[in-house]
Amino acid sequence: MARRRGRARRNRTRDGQRQRGSDVEFSCGGVVVRDGQCVVIVPVRPDGRRITTLPKGHPEEGEDPATAAVREIREETGVHARVVARLGDVVYWYQREGRRIRKTVRFYLCAHEAGEPDPDGVEVRDARWMPLDRAVRELAFPGDRQMAAQALERTTDDH
Repeated sequence: MARRRGRARRNRTRDGQRQRGSDVEFSCGGVVVRDGQCVVIVPVRPDGRRITTLPKGHPEEGEDPATAAVREIREETGVHARVVARLGDVVYWYQREGRRIRKTVRFYLCAHEAGEPDPDGVEVRDARWMPLDRAVRELAFPGDRQMAAQALERTTDDH
């Protein structure tokens, strides 16, 4: 019986309203590394909050995930990067307009090719380098911190 109640709760919003269903989203992003640092962004948010995260976004039609990650990094930060390896997927749930969204973000370890972080001013209000060990502690989301930790581990192992 407790199980049944748990299921019912999962189909309701915080205010107790029945959810209208759930959707699936997929994005691609990267941890761009140079000299023990990675590129981080502060996205423009409707609520005005300042959070530090990794660059990521939706693939365009027909675009493979690695290409989408590199394009999103370039569009959001002005940095040109090259994919070195796949780091993994981060999966989380969030709500938008009463709908439950299951989001998967595929992350790649990327090498810096050219350019310095420069926010696009539309989606991103700030873009900068941050030491990887600091990113592991200070990025806003657990999945981002996990990807930064994996990047730190892989780049440390290479030297």
